[in-house]
Amino acid sequence: MEKKKENKALYIALSVLLAIFLWLYVGSDLNQEDESTYSVPVVFTGVERLEERGLMITDGAEQKVTLKIRAPWKVLTKLSKDNISVTVDVSNITGPGSQSSGYSSIIYPSNISRASISSVSIVSASGDQNIKYTVARRSDREIEVRGVFNGEVAEGFQAGEFSITPGAVTVSGEEDAVKLVDYAQVVVSQEDELQETYSGERPIQLVGFDGSILDTKALKLETNVDSVYVTLPVVKLKEIPLTVEIVEGGGARESNARVEIEPRSIMVSGSEEALDGIKELSLGQVELYKVFSQDTFTFPIQLNTSLENVSGITEATVTVKISGLTTRTLEVDNIEFINQPEGCTVQPVTQSRLVQIRGEEEAVNAVIPSQISIVADLKGAASGNQTIPVKVYLNGSSDVGVVGGDYNIVVNIKRNG
Repeated sequence: MEKKKENKALYIALSVLLAIFLWLYVGSDLNQEDESTYSVPVVFTGVERLEERGLMITDGAEQKVTLKIRAPWKVLTKLSKDNISVTVDVSNITGPGSQSSGYSSIIYPSNISRASISSVSIVSASGDQNIKYTVARRSDREIEVRGVFNGEVAEGFQAGEFSITPGAVTVSGEEDAVKLVDYAQVVVSQEDELQETYSGERPIQLVGFDGSILDTKALKLETNVDSVYVTLPVVKLKEIPLTVEIVEGGGARESNARVEIEPRSIMVSGSEEALDGIKELSLGQVELYKVFSQDTFTFPIQLNTSLENVSGITEATVTVKISGLTTRTLEVDNIEFINQPEGCTVQPVTQSRLVQIRGEEEAVNAVIPSQISIVADLKGAASGNQTIPVKVYLNGSSDVGVVGGDYNIVVNIKRNG
């Protein structure tokens, strides 16, 4: 029993001695110095001062240097190419040109103490610690964004104009490179035929004055946004016939009128919902009592705001020809006045008017002058000789009508006393 206790105590003592030995060995090994090589990035400081002067770094803006570092092992184990960098101060540069500067400092990771950093030494550095780079004039210019559609729309549909937000972007870079840019473009490509409006975010490309796509990376050009929101409207097409409303009168019925419209139809675009409810487009009214034998009228082609006139024709010509009727001219002296001014005497200067009537031959021949009356409305009339428009009425016949609407007479209005 005593022997077992002695063996156990011996094992414990040996373990403690071994631990002390290993600790001393490892500690002396970590403190042992060695060398390691790192390819680290160059970080330029004071760039904001360059920008204030309208300058920028072009060639050499992104480069690396190779550092051979000597340090204790416990420090080297914490270093890597990703946590070391060298800085170059460019705040004192005042003009464009080729530059060569030494390192301002070497940045080590934050988990290395100042005491450990003091044990680090630079054995060698590529470029003999000189960083070569170029400073050029910086330029900013706003350019238009245009849309390009690479694809097809389905039959019976039409693509509209692009809506792009924002419609302009700012391109920045070396002055000579910025001058190469004409505009920015966004491309919408579609394999299937479009039958509905396309909307989405799309990347922009810079286009030169020769129409080629510029290599922004090689030219070191930047834009304030990388993409824009694009809407390409796709609407339905429909051919809409043009019509007019015939108002019967002057003895003429719709069957007596031959109507020709030029153009007969127009092409209209819009949503399916808006177009499905339209079968024809009425230009307006043609009153037959104003048409003698033939007359031509011009009507504007008007659409509601939800539709677009794709044809681009803004007016239509309507020709109306009357046939199958007889006309006759009668001298009428049956003149009446209404709304005579108070305290005035009205004397007709015009004693009679020639009035033209129209209808079927038998009915026209049966009309006598006493069936026709001329009515002058004197409301608002002033004193003196003046021309007054009149209305002509034909009484006792529904098959004959008065032709023409611009009848007038001359009257003399005198104030009494």
